[in-house]
Parts: sequence; C-alpha cells; structure tokens
Amino acid sequence: MRATKNTHASGGFSHVALNGTSMLTAREHSALLALTETLAPAGADVSATTHAVEIALQRLAPHRRAAMLTFLKVLDSPLGLALLTRAATRLRSAPPHKREAILRALGDHPLPLMRSGFAAWKRLIVFLAYSYEEATPNPLWPAIGYPGPRHDVPTTLHSLPRASLAANETLEADAVIVGSGAGGGVAAATLSAAGLRTIVLEAGPLADDIALQQREALSVASLYLDSGMAATEDAAISLLAGGCVGGGTTVNWCTALRLPEVTATQWGEASAVPQLPGELAAAYALVEPRLGLTVASHNRNNAVIVRGCERLGWHWQLIRRNASGCGDGCGYCGLGCAYGNKRSTAATFLFDAVRDGARIYAGVRVERITFENHRVTGVYARTQTSGGTTVRVLAPLVLAAAGALRTPGLLARSGIRSPHLGRHLFLHPTSPITAEFEDDVETWEGPMQTALCGRFSDDGSGYGVRIECAPAHPGLAALATPWRSQEQHASDLRRFRKAAVLIVLTRDRGEGRVSLDGRDDVSYELSSYDARHLVEGLIAAAAIALAAGARRVSTLHADPVVLERKTATGDALRAFADAVVARSYASNRIALFSAHQMGTARMHRDPRHGVVDAYGTVHGARGLIVADGSAFPRSSGVNPMLTIMALSQRASAHAVGHAQLRAQRHGSPVS
Repeated sequence: MRATKNTHASGGFSHVALNGTSMLTAREHSALLALTETLAPAGADVSATTHAVEIALQRLAPHRRAAMLTFLKVLDSPLGLALLTRAATRLRSAPPHKREAILRALGDHPLPLMRSGFAAWKRLIVFLAYSYEEATPNPLWPAIGYPGPRHDVPTTLHSLPRASLAANETLEADAVIVGSGAGGGVAAATLSAAGLRTIVLEAGPLADDIALQQREALSVASLYLDSGMAATEDAAISLLAGGCVGGGTTVNWCTALRLPEVTATQWGEASAVPQLPGELAAAYALVEPRLGLTVASHNRNNAVIVRGCERLGWHWQLIRRNASGCGDGCGYCGLGCAYGNKRSTAATFLFDAVRDGARIYAGVRVERITFENHRVTGVYARTQTSGGTTVRVLAPLVLAAAGALRTPGLLARSGIRSPHLGRHLFLHPTSPITAEFEDDVETWEGPMQTALCGRFSDDGSGYGVRIECAPAHPGLAALATPWRSQEQHASDLRRFRKAAVLIVLTRDRGEGRVSLDGRDDVSYELSSYDARHLVEGLIAAAAIALAAGARRVSTLHADPVVLERKTATGDALRAFADAVVARSYASNRIALFSAHQMGTARMHRDPRHGVVDAYGTVHGARGLIVADGSAFPRSSGVNPMLTIMALSQRASAHAVGHAQLRAQRHGSPVS
C-alpha cells in the first residue's frame, strides 16, 4: 500500500492520506512526526517510518486506534502535558532534550493509562524505524550489523491450491473448519482422510508470497494477528499469534514439546476427564511423524544456555523442532519459511487434506455459526477484501480453531452462552534478559530454539518457569529494548549484535479473559504467584548467561537492572537479585510478551465448569467442536503447538466416529 502525500500549511509538514482518505488531521500528523523524531534514532528515515506508522494505524481496530490518537492529542496539548508532566508546551514545540524528558515522564507516570499510551507508541515507532524498508534497505541496519532480507531464497514455493469464491456463494460440505493453524490443519487432514467433504476457512492470507521476501516489517504486518500489534488492553503484554494460512505454525519458532506428565495428570483431574493423559500420548504419536521432528546444532544464542548450564551443573535438554532439511537453519522462521523446510500445517496436514479433497479458502472471516434445534447447520462468513461478499457454508459439523483469542468471540456471536467462555485465559507471560558478550551472537542467525533449561519448571505443584532463547530481528529487538533517551536506545541497538536473548517462560496459574462484545479485548494482570516465578527465572537466566561468559546482563524493566561481569561478586549478585525482586511488575514496568494463548473455552466434562466436553464438543451445541488451544483446561507450561495438534487429532477423530455412526444409522456413506 502506498500513501499519497498532500502538503498542508499547518506546521509545514506533509499530511499522509491512505486509500484516498485522510486518517490523521494535520495537527495529529505534526504530533506524530515529533513523536517519531524523538523516539527513532538519529539516522532513521523519519518520513518512511511515519508513513509506515500511519499504515499500521489504519489496520488497528477502531477503538484501539482512537485510544492511540487520544494520546497524540495529549502530546499536542500544553494544558494536558502541564497537568501530566509539568511541561507547559506541545511535544512538537519542545527542544529535543525536553521532548525526551516529557516522554520519560509519561513512560514512568503513576497513571497506568499514560504508561500504556507511551508503551503502545514507543513499540510501534521503534519497531518500524528498525524494520521498515521501501525501495532501499533500512538505513539503520549497517550500524547494528543486520544483513537484511536473505537473498538465497527460491523464486517460488510449492503453494497450497488457491481456492476462489464467487460473490454471495453458498457451499455444501460435511464439515467446515474455522482456522488453519495447529488445530485447524490437523482437523482438516483427519476429517478429509476419513472421507468427509471438508472446507477450511481462514481469515488471513496465504503466506508464501510474503515469506519469499523475508522482510520483517512486511511479514509481521501480513502474517501475524492484528498485523503484529495485538496486546492486552493496557498494552502491558505484547501478544504474538499467527494470522495467516497455517496460523502460528507458519510464524512460530519450530519448538515441538509434549505436555509434561505431571501437567497431563493435572489436566485430567482439572477437566474430570481421567483418560485424557493416555489419549493425548496416543495422539502425539499420530501427529509427530508428519512433522518430521529433528534436533539441530546450537547457534550462538542457544549455545549460551548449554554452556552456562553445564558450567553451573544444571540440567538442560534438547528441543525437537518441526523443521527438516535446513541444516543449521537460517534464523528467519518467524517471518515465514522461504525454503519449504518448516513443517507448518500449511506444508503438511493442509496439503494432506487438499490431496484428500478438502478446499481451503484464505481471506474469509467467519462471522457466526448457525444452528437449528441446537444442532449445527453451517456458518456465515465474509471475504476480507474491500467491500467483501458473504459466504454461506452448509455443514452438519463445525470445528472452531480460530485460536484462544478469537474462538470465544466467534462462539459468543453464534449464541453460545457459558460463564466460562472467554475466561480462564493463560498467556505464559514471558520476559527476556539480554546478555552482552565480547563476540557477535547475532540472534537472527541459525536455529531459533534448540535448548532449554527446566531446572525451575516445577515448584512442587507443577508450576514454575522454563528458560529458552529467543531469536530477534531488529524490529523485535527495538520494540523490547527499554527507552530512556534517543541515544541510549540507539546505543543499545548498536550493541545488540553481541547480545544473546534468554526468555523466562512462566507456566501461569493466574488467569485473564477475552471480551465477548465483538472487540476481542484481552484483559490480563500478572498474579503475585506468577510474578514470583518470573523473578526467580530472570535471576536464573542471568546466572546462566554470566556462567556462559556474558560481560553484562540486563533486564527489560523500564529502568533496567544491570549487572557487569567484572563486578559480579557474591555481594553484587545478591544486590542484582534483590533489585530484580524489588522492581515493580505493574503494567508497563517491564517488557512482557506472550506467544502462547490458551484456555478461553476450557474443557470439562460438566457444563457447569467448562465450555466443551471431554472431546471438544461445545456443551448443548451438537456438531460444534473446539479444536484449538481454547480447550486447554490449564496452561501447558511448554510451547503448546504439539499439544494443540494432539487435542485436535483426538477431537476430530472422535467426530469422525460419530459421523460414521450417523451415516450407518441412515444407511448412507459419510459424504
């Protein structure tokens, strides 16, 4: 999408119009330009970044865009800034050092709403400043040593067939699946193999054309949920989720872990489904071979966990990955695989489903599921193109696999009522530490996750943290790095090539919720129980990095806790730990992320305690099955892709058995 530039007299700045209509007023645009000039480093292409920000704003849900524009109005109001920061000026009228002071004051403000506004804008602007490119490479890349998009990719990929729809078309099928990620892909393969005429509807696009370009800003905007801007309502936790064909399996980091035995047992008890652990084990065995799980050699990032744990005498383990044929890996898996080596559902189960007759439609959002006498009759959907047309699919079986952030809203729009719908949201709250070394680490190069430390994963009740590594390209690194001044942030990014990133993945016991009012807002507050585990994990991650030879470790608090190796005596280590414990975990006081969303339509045999039954069928809605992470009765504590696939295989195989039984009773074939 290109912007047309119309010069306005106000402030002498260009005013950007998108799709022929103005989004920002000239005054708002001037405030945005001042904000970009302050947050982005010297040398950034401010014009291109501002242009990219306006495009991103257009993609936001209207209520979220309105909230961000309200913050812009505060920045352009002398009275508002005077009340909030004692700075009686507009941001655009202040000199650079004063602008920085104003933004620091807002980022540290006692009012959570002000911290949220600062955090949302800071993340968006610095992400795009470091990742966006148009005709020429991003000017900031040479200073941080980033090579940019890979140039050894093939010109085409073996894509899934692109099914097309006529305007206002009505289709008929035996089953329709909403979503094509870990759950939807496995369900499609299972149902199609059994002879059911299966249709898959995916709101997002096919990923191949985007993946071939290997550009961070483009991939995140195109392949991630909410164009990569998904977050909790207070902007305290950034939510990373797939929004394309293949869902999260297209953009995740290839980590394939089974549910720990203690957790599987807890799930069986929590859901009143005692057979669940054994049936999950059987389902894992069925889906794993198709993924071609392998282990890979460690890149310099993951080697930190191996080296540090071995020197400390701590146990670590290899991570199996759903990638094959890519040797040591390129490190760009989070942008979509350009080589066809990643075993996403788009490259495996969906291909199998199409081979067996399934049809997959991309860019189609299901608006509601229809019923007659409490039995499913199909879905209404709409294409995502401008002025999209309606699509009707008639089917006696619907599998909701839109993910834990979207499945609750779909069920609610369809008339499903349960006190548990949208509740019991688990996020695996995650925070990184950065560990700076003498030599280059370059987190964007090599296999993404190959080792983890589980020493702190079980406090005796099955809860705790696991320590893994996170790959990071420049935009994600900039988004996560604390901002105290333009030069400080730029300096940290210039040294980022020498930094390893260790993440503390918390198995959360606290819960959040997803709204059912059509806005899909996410509310989540880190519980004190989970915060305590997160703190312990940050301290342990720092110990691992120092043992591995890091010269400096830093948390990602707004005011980071830093420890230099040369001063890392026993007293200094205790002081570091004490400082981490003392730091506030109030919203936007520390960078938090979630790539795992679970539990918003949880499984329980009794409808008084859950949304779906033992095999994923929605209580009171015959023919409607939840086949994604929404059905998790508790958080998993490990990357959930493999468990979502296993639950989906189990649920869809059970649905096939029922379909075959119905067909026998009526004396007709399944299809």
